[in-house]
Amino acid sequence: MVTPVNRRHLLRTAGIAGVATATLGAVSASAQAAPAVDLAGAATPQDFGAVGDGAADDTNAIQQAIDAQLTKPNKIVYFPPGTYRITRTLVIPDVEGNLAPNFNRLVLAGAGTMGSRTSIIDVDFNGTGILLQAPLAAVRGLSFVAPASLTNTIGIHIARDAGRGTQSNTDDMDATITECTFVEFFTAVKHVGRGLVFTNNLVAVGDVGLDISWPTGGVAGSNVHVLPYGMRKWLIEGNHFHSMSFAITTTGADAHNFRGAIIANNILDIGRRLFTGGIINSTFSGNVVENGATNAADAAVISVKSGGSNLTFTGNVLGGGDPGGGARPRHAIEFRPEAAARNVTITGNSFNWVDGSPIYFGRAASEITVSANSFDNWNLLAEERWAAVRVNGDATDLSVIGNAFGANTVAGAPPVRVIGTLTGSTIVGNLFDNTAGVVYAEAIGEENYIERRSVGANQHELTAAKNGALVVRATAAPAAGTDAYGSFVAASEQPIGAGPGVKGGVRVVPANASGAAAVELLCSTNDTNAVAAMRVDINGLIPSADNLRDIGSAERKIRTVYAHNLQLTVVSAADLPEPTPGAVALVQDASTGAGILAVADGTGWRRLPLGALVRTS
Repeated sequence: MVTPVNRRHLLRTAGIAGVATATLGAVSASAQAAPAVDLAGAATPQDFGAVGDGAADDTNAIQQAIDAQLTKPNKIVYFPPGTYRITRTLVIPDVEGNLAPNFNRLVLAGAGTMGSRTSIIDVDFNGTGILLQAPLAAVRGLSFVAPASLTNTIGIHIARDAGRGTQSNTDDMDATITECTFVEFFTAVKHVGRGLVFTNNLVAVGDVGLDISWPTGGVAGSNVHVLPYGMRKWLIEGNHFHSMSFAITTTGADAHNFRGAIIANNILDIGRRLFTGGIINSTFSGNVVENGATNAADAAVISVKSGGSNLTFTGNVLGGGDPGGGARPRHAIEFRPEAAARNVTITGNSFNWVDGSPIYFGRAASEITVSANSFDNWNLLAEERWAAVRVNGDATDLSVIGNAFGANTVAGAPPVRVIGTLTGSTIVGNLFDNTAGVVYAEAIGEENYIERRSVGANQHELTAAKNGALVVRATAAPAAGTDAYGSFVAASEQPIGAGPGVKGGVRVVPANASGAAAVELLCSTNDTNAVAAMRVDINGLIPSADNLRDIGSAERKIRTVYAHNLQLTVVSAADLPEPTPGAVALVQDASTGAGILAVADGTGWRRLPLGALVRTS
């Protein structure tokens, strides 16, 4: 019978099998993994009696190795391959100001984390494995494991000692953690202060990967060393988060000041959120999230709970599991109502398998650019309230350009939804499939430009534009009579009443082969709903084809007409219309063939006497 393998147990014990019976004294130098740092002057826990077999308590030996390095310029503790069991917190103390070669640059280095020869620290109690108080300390190539399902376990707690008075400067923490593994910790790394390099780590099977906060006291300095600019400098890159509730979170009352973060090229598979908390002035790029899911109705892969300004999201792949691959998030990127979304760029991302809106703003948003993203399998709850991009308030200066929106599960619903007023926005060049246009807004304000695919590649909708001009440039030599210079028309899509079709507008067309243009004024007729055109070109005003258009009306007559070189066409007496009072015509005289002026008085046409010739010289 084959014994089933527990995946969590396998992760936790990765590499232990290779060193279970091998202590430092039993392993030749050639068999050990090559360290990643210069070990000149380094100490090892074995120098102070550590066994490294996973059974003996090596706590005291490791602490003595750390303490022995504090006075040395090159402060390195190297852990040869083995499993080092500890039963209480190891402390890397803050020695700045105490000794000449201080610098606080102590390094804990291991031989690796997931190979056959690994350096493992087994935190065999419900608490913190390492308390790192030295601002410039680093941990590299170590694997940390903890008992499963404990709620107080922390792999590394980075926090300066506030008890050192004015020299503590508790915010001044710039630790480096790289190429490490953390398995089964409730919180893998808890960082208090500013500045962290957290790269190429594996964090698996826990609740929180990286918890970042600001000190509650003991902060010294001025200007950029204190809030709001103090909470800065974060490189979180190339990490693999597996089966985590939260990969990265910022906590505390000052989380909205978290800034200057590069969160890039991380992988989260089977987890709740890649990021949650406050953040500003930062970028998310190249992150991949598969099976980002939760049971919470408001969950998102990236959840901005405070701050929310000057953020960029680019090149990420964010989503949940397909029908056979797991659960799904409500949103991919969300700004909670407590966050003020402003100057946000979301470009070149792929969103897939999302229950609600992939991009969600919980309140009014401004200066938002959403461009060149692809949206697939979204609004899987099939609720009308969700759109690919939803703004739960007014949207000002919203730019939605060049996105590919997969079909909404609510037939005909648009991919952009604004629960407020849309103002000063541009929505053009998007691909989508529905019958209701690209955007729904409760109100349309001023200065918007919206393009719809349904009206054709060369036709656009312009909504509420003021104090501006729409310029259409022809890039090819047009043929006379073609609609090559563009149009601005008013159209109806109503199935009843006036019915669909063009109701009026302006069209600019070539007038001849030389490139001269004519402007056509369009207006639908009263009875047949056809469109008549009155044309204006360099030669003057040309009425519509039936020539039955009046200037003025019976109620609003034109009192004075200014004209130069007025010319009436000569008609025969047989072709005179009904003698409407005041009508004027030039009638051909039957005897002489000359044109004579006639005026209608309501009963007939009356000849006017012509005088002598006007002198022309």
